[in-house]
Amino acid sequence: MTELGTSYRRMLLDAELARVAAGLGGRGLDVGGRRRPRGRFRAPAGTTRVNLDPRERPTVVADAQALPLRAGAVDWVLCLETLEYVEAPERAVAELARVLRAGGLALVSVPFLHRADAAADRHRFTEARLRELLEQAGLAVREVVAQGRFFTALANMLRQATAHVGSRPLRWALAGCTLPLGGVLVRLDRLARVRRSAFLSSFTTGYLAVATKRASGPQP
Repeated sequence: MTELGTSYRRMLLDAELARVAAGLGGRGLDVGGRRRPRGRFRAPAGTTRVNLDPRERPTVVADAQALPLRAGAVDWVLCLETLEYVEAPERAVAELARVLRAGGLALVSVPFLHRADAAADRHRFTEARLRELLEQAGLAVREVVAQGRFFTALANMLRQATAHVGSRPLRWALAGCTLPLGGVLVRLDRLARVRRSAFLSSFTTGYLAVATKRASGPQP
């Protein structure tokens, strides 16, 4: 059985990251990276990890909105499940673009239908807003992938609600119902009929964007 605390969003995000991050090489930066990553995805060895919280033991303690790196210093940058916590996401994305070399790769994930999990959890992002943030910073968006649709978002909420039941016996009793149901719901999202539905596809747990830095920087 998959660990109850692992959300469907994280499982889907990890699968997408394994696909798009394969073969990353050169100098890398993980903005908001944690000492213990939330899911199974791991940044390549040697990645510079930046976090504002020293308890996460980052390579560099710094704010995502003011990265202490020179322009064009890295070949690729990760910013996973971090923009929702910063005061000004547009400043953070501008910093990601600034430190990235021309042609470099940016992988940025953000939540949409997901619980607020900390006092500093400030933002939720639609696909349109995520694209705007990246493009205004001078990044060319290659793709934006949604992590699930209506049924996955529902399954994710049921799983997380079950995971936060205080009584362990009751939690695992409920899991015996919600986990099989969640598996069915996630599979429903794969149906062509669901994918074609503008309504059902308007729900998602969040997005992963893949973008590259334009040689000319931000467009007017």
